[in-house]
Amino acid sequence: MEAVKRAPGMRLRTFFLQYLLILSAGTILLLLLLLGLFTAAFSANVILPANYAEKEIGAVKHELEAGDEDAAVVIPKLADYAIFTAGGKLLAGSLNTKEADHAWKLIQQGINRDSYFYTSFRHGGELWIFRYTLTPQFASPLLRSTLPNPQLAAVLLFILGVLILAAVLAARFGRRLSQKMAGLQEATDSIRQENLAFTVQPSGIMEIDEMLVSLDQMKEALQASLKRQWELERSRREQISALAHDIKTPLTIIRGNAELLQETVQDEAQREYNRYILQSSEDIEAFVQGVIDLSSLQAAPGNRKAQARLTDFVAELETQLRALSSGKDISVQVIADGPLPEMIFIDRELLQRGIVNILANAVEHTPPQGKVTLDIRRDGDGAISFTVTDTGSGFSPAGLREAASQFYMGDQSRSSGKHHGMGLYIAESAAQQHEGTLTLDNAVASGGAKVTVRIMADSSLNSD
Repeated sequence: MEAVKRAPGMRLRTFFLQYLLILSAGTILLLLLLLGLFTAAFSANVILPANYAEKEIGAVKHELEAGDEDAAVVIPKLADYAIFTAGGKLLAGSLNTKEADHAWKLIQQGINRDSYFYTSFRHGGELWIFRYTLTPQFASPLLRSTLPNPQLAAVLLFILGVLILAAVLAARFGRRLSQKMAGLQEATDSIRQENLAFTVQPSGIMEIDEMLVSLDQMKEALQASLKRQWELERSRREQISALAHDIKTPLTIIRGNAELLQETVQDEAQREYNRYILQSSEDIEAFVQGVIDLSSLQAAPGNRKAQARLTDFVAELETQLRALSSGKDISVQVIADGPLPEMIFIDRELLQRGIVNILANAVEHTPPQGKVTLDIRRDGDGAISFTVTDTGSGFSPAGLREAASQFYMGDQSRSSGKHHGMGLYIAESAAQQHEGTLTLDNAVASGGAKVTVRIMADSSLNSD
């Protein structure tokens, strides 16, 4: 694995500054583009200049002073007007009565502007008042009635253009920054998933690369630490397995000799002592076998899965269940519910060992005239569930939380001298190696325990 190289790169502030400069340059270009468009619009007479109304009013004045009686037909199209008598009576015009009265008062007071500009002159016995604005206007009446004046339209277009430019640049900036941060995200995800065989390429941003170098150093330290832990764990498992096998040999001798002693003539006290030896040796042998099974499970190769016929596998479980319940006054039942796949892809020995452990616990904790049920069904996502229920005392609240823990012995409701706290742990490990889960619950109907092993057995590859 190569370490992250400190490749030359830019500072993060330079990365941000690039986009700020692009935004500034884009804003200036947008402004120049709008100015060019408006210049072309003025040249083509699409937009009329701000003093166009004044020129039109000047032309009307000239025509009226020249004595043209038809001057009304050339009233400026960019100005409103009102015609009064010398006494202030409104004769005609495009201003309504209220607007005309306001214009009359302003002119009488010598005021020629408020929000509009006003100008007047006399023609015979009439007073003509014009109202206009000094802003550019569209030449088309339709555009004047539907759009704001060109000056305001230019401001609005500029603001809209800047917002669009900023949004586009922000999206692009976000994508590029995400790409730069992708290596950092990949590294943190890999470390969180305990996958340390990864290599991250430099991002080109100095601050991000510094974090990547730190993560790479942490990865190396973590990898060395995990390697030491794995070696210690492997050594511990080997020592426990070797010790279990070493204990099993003298234990077999003790048990064999105790069984031979049973065949000799003994008084009552000797027979009782002999029973103690046999019972204790059986308990120790069961515990040692559990340790051996656990060590075998933990040291098992990663992939021993193969295609297995589900009906044969269920038949083996049923045989084991009936053998476990033999001699006990309990009933057993195996239910294969719904359409099931013909073949499943499993580690047969491992899965059978895990489910048989659950069956053995159920049989052990079911009282006389009770019942143990094994229910096999296929879930909607193709997973196979093996559910074992009994009519015993069920799990305590602590047992529901901890019963699958290794060497757990705290659930007094389901503990006995033969219970060593490894059965459900092995069952959960078997489920996990089949990408499944182990679920502990209490059956509502019977009040007993309900244990479900749910596995992904690649059943979708086979027809029902």
